[in-house]
Order: sequence, then structure tokens, then C-alpha cells
Amino acid sequence: MPTRTRNRSIGVSQSQFAAALLSFLGMIASGCSADSDTQTPDDPSSLCASGVLEADLEAGPATGPGVDPETGEILPPPAGSVYTVSTTYGVRRAGDAVAERYGQIFGAVEAQLASQPGLVALQLAFSPSCGSGRTLAVWASTEQMYEFVVSPPHAAAMDAVDELVEPGYGVTHWEASTTNEMTFAEGARRLAASVASTR
Repeated sequence: MPTRTRNRSIGVSQSQFAAALLSFLGMIASGCSADSDTQTPDDPSSLCASGVLEADLEAGPATGPGVDPETGEILPPPAGSVYTVSTTYGVRRAGDAVAERYGQIFGAVEAQLASQPGLVALQLAFSPSCGSGRTLAVWASTEQMYEFVVSPPHAAAMDAVDELVEPGYGVTHWEASTTNEMTFAEGARRLAASVASTR
């Protein structure tokens, strides 16, 4: 599988990219588990919650070796197989010290992701009205997703999540055999189900 390289044409600003990427780091606090005790359930009536897709969500392009260069769409897995899809939602805490630490964590994780084996595609999104970031990562296998989870940059980020991300962040993962299952809408639906199952 080819090595993933960073797509410098991503259509969101560095701070928006960092916000979305740090929400991705929320997965480390729960080890990608949908039913982690560390999650704080969201208010389902809130319009800014993990299980509610934001109306103004601005998604950057999908990047990675599993993205069709002609269309920019994530390609389906080979016939008879599945990918593991992970999604996260989070809002960065306010403050200059948090922003600085956030940038440090972001840089290390970004470097790790740039060469992470098994990463098929990554897409980031940001909601200006909610100040939230979402990620959608497609992995060749659950095992390769967990190899990233236990990597040193990710482990360091795990220690910093509660200091950097507001309560109510969400994370889950699932297996997908079609591209319809690899969307932010599907991720929000699964996060809503995950939150509901922990109540």
C-alpha cells in the first residue's frame, strides 16, 4: 500500500485543521471504544453535540491512498472485504496556553499520520457555529487503527485530551463495506447511538 502524504491543498485553515485533528485525538482517551467511561454524554437536544451533524459543517477534501484522485471520493474496500472507519467529535478548550499545547500535540500527531501504515483515507471538518471539529478516518484494518492508537505521539495526546478538549467529545468506530458507511453523517448517527447506549 502506498505511503500517505499530506495533501497541502486542504481547504480549511491551519487552526481549523488543528481543531478537527485534535478532536481525532479524542479517540485516544477511549481507545476508539464507542462505550468508554471517559465520554460525557451530550444533550441530545443540543445542536452542537457529537450525534448531531452541524448545519454549517465545512469538510475538507479526503486525502490518502484510498481516495480516487479524479473524483476526490473515498474508494470502497476490495470486494469481499471491509475497512474500519473511525470518527471523532470535539471542541477545543479556550485559552492561549491550551492553544499552544494543542499545536504541539497536533504537530506530532500530524507527522505520525503522514506515514502511518494502514491509513486509507482521512477527512477533517469544522463547524464555525459550534467551534467543533470532526474527523473521519478509514483504516485497512482494526489492527492497523490500533497501531496508530498506541503510537508515541498518540499516547502523549491521550494524556492531554482532558486538558485540551471540552467534555462531551465523542468517538466510535465500525466496519464498513460501502462508501455510504464512510461519511460524517454516518459518523454522527453512530455517535448518537453510542451516547444513547451509555445512558
